[in-house]
Amino acid sequence: MAAISRRPRLPLYAALTVSLVLAACSLVKPVQAPEDKQERALHLARDGKHAEAAQAYAELATLQPADHDNYELLSAEQWLAAGNIAAAKEAFAAVSAEARSRLPAARALVAAEIAYAENDGARAIRELDQIPVPTSADLAQNYYWIRGRSAFLTGHPVEGTRALVERERWLSDPAALRANRAELLNRIRGAAERGQSLKAPPKTDPIVAGWLDLGPVAVGLARDPIRAAEAVANWKRLYPQHPANDSVLAMASTQIAAAAEFPDQIALLLPLSGRAEPVGVAVRDGFIAAYLEQPPATRPRLKIYDVAAESVSSAYTQAVAEGAGFVVGPLTKEDVAAVVPLSDGRTPVLALNFLGESVNPPHNFYQFSLLPEDEARMVARRVVADGRQNGVAIVPGSEWGTRVAAAFADELTHLGGTVLDSQRYETSQVDFSDLIKRVLQVHAVKGEPSTHRTDAAFVFVAAGSAGVARQILPQLKFHYAGDVPVYSMSDSFEPDPSANSDLDGMLFPDMPWMVANDPVTAQIRDAVRAAWPARTARRDRLYAFGFDAYRLVPALRSKSPAEAGEISGVTGKLHVDDRNRIRRDLEWSQIKNGVPNAL
Repeated sequence: MAAISRRPRLPLYAALTVSLVLAACSLVKPVQAPEDKQERALHLARDGKHAEAAQAYAELATLQPADHDNYELLSAEQWLAAGNIAAAKEAFAAVSAEARSRLPAARALVAAEIAYAENDGARAIRELDQIPVPTSADLAQNYYWIRGRSAFLTGHPVEGTRALVERERWLSDPAALRANRAELLNRIRGAAERGQSLKAPPKTDPIVAGWLDLGPVAVGLARDPIRAAEAVANWKRLYPQHPANDSVLAMASTQIAAAAEFPDQIALLLPLSGRAEPVGVAVRDGFIAAYLEQPPATRPRLKIYDVAAESVSSAYTQAVAEGAGFVVGPLTKEDVAAVVPLSDGRTPVLALNFLGESVNPPHNFYQFSLLPEDEARMVARRVVADGRQNGVAIVPGSEWGTRVAAAFADELTHLGGTVLDSQRYETSQVDFSDLIKRVLQVHAVKGEPSTHRTDAAFVFVAAGSAGVARQILPQLKFHYAGDVPVYSMSDSFEPDPSANSDLDGMLFPDMPWMVANDPVTAQIRDAVRAAWPARTARRDRLYAFGFDAYRLVPALRSKSPAEAGEISGVTGKLHVDDRNRIRRDLEWSQIKNGVPNAL
């Protein structure tokens, strides 16, 4: 998105003149003139050194009182570009009240950008409503940029689409136009994934209507490209002159074809008997569900090996000898480690677990896992992003709880937050009253309302199961902690609206398979659940894991990790890190009336 100017280019820029003082022959360093400082600040901003540019503009605000408000606004926008919202708000607070009349557009744009950065789209739009649409191209394109994103943020995709389409009138650079359309596609797709209405009102401009109709098509193209060709073709027939044809859909055919670039034969190594059989069978069935979505004529040969019935080393060697062009599995950490010495890089491997931190993966050796530690880190990042630095944790006193608690605390500390207290519970426990009173420092005085600690901005509950979460959350509310936001992990949620009313208010990340409302994901999910209703009831996420494992094969086979990009899988948005590990970004929801609502 570098081609798009995300920050308002304030009117001050047009007034800036540069008067460079040359003193090559002087032994005394000249005093830097205001014009030199202006040029330096401008160069710092253009070079992406936003924090330094913000400080330079703040200095100019002090040096030139007549232009104080201009420079403070410039400082605020550079702090926003640097990701420092607190510093941006401080600079904005220094702007005088007279700026509302002297610099109305510049002031409103920065105020709206701050509101958007704080995830308050409604406030951003209210700020923009205080001014007419600017007539300057630079300010107008920023006006519609903020307005469009804010409308999507508040769940109004029709208004957001109109704003971003209107923005194109003020863009002349081809790269900026392409970036604007890519942004619009991502926003429309996100709205479709969240189940928001994309129905165009009567007499809607055909360009806007085309973008809205493209939302579900984009979801299919991202999440299930093998079956998306027909939907893309239908959309193109309806909108042959639409600008999306030559921009965001230009690569659709290539994307669809790449999703079907499988090797002639795939080997799937899983434990299909013994202690790990239920897990192995769920992953296998999800893998086969994705396999069966592909047209029969283009399917690779699939050979499945039970690594519980024979050694994983023997199964891997046999799979390669029998012509496997790609190996998926094994599943357990021990089996994954056993395959590493056998892998020479000629046959790519997608292991379904992570190697230890000290083990460097061989060439063409990829790793995919649903690690709870990764989710705990996601929760830590979310609480900090929500402005809640300090809080308390309630975790099970098991090995799983220890790992999750450590990952959460480590990430939170790294981001400047603090776990003020952490309490452990037994997995068989049903009464959490004493634990809650300790961790929240609940004080009860006879005849007066109970109080709790005021320095905890959140409660992190690692429940391990929806049943435990349904016990802990009501007891938190009973002990007067209903005003403290509760964050948890995906395993605290199961799709049961009647039972989940006890979880109301809980914030948690989960895979699209569990919480997405878009028709593409629902079709995949419903088909798998209908095929294996008894088995999917308890291991739903493992079926999604197997489904995405199949989807990853062509992406990893045809491209290097750096080129693979992001895949919108049913387990999350997937990308490959520098250690060939598949990382997931999950979707955030909050339980309301027993059902998850997308955030």
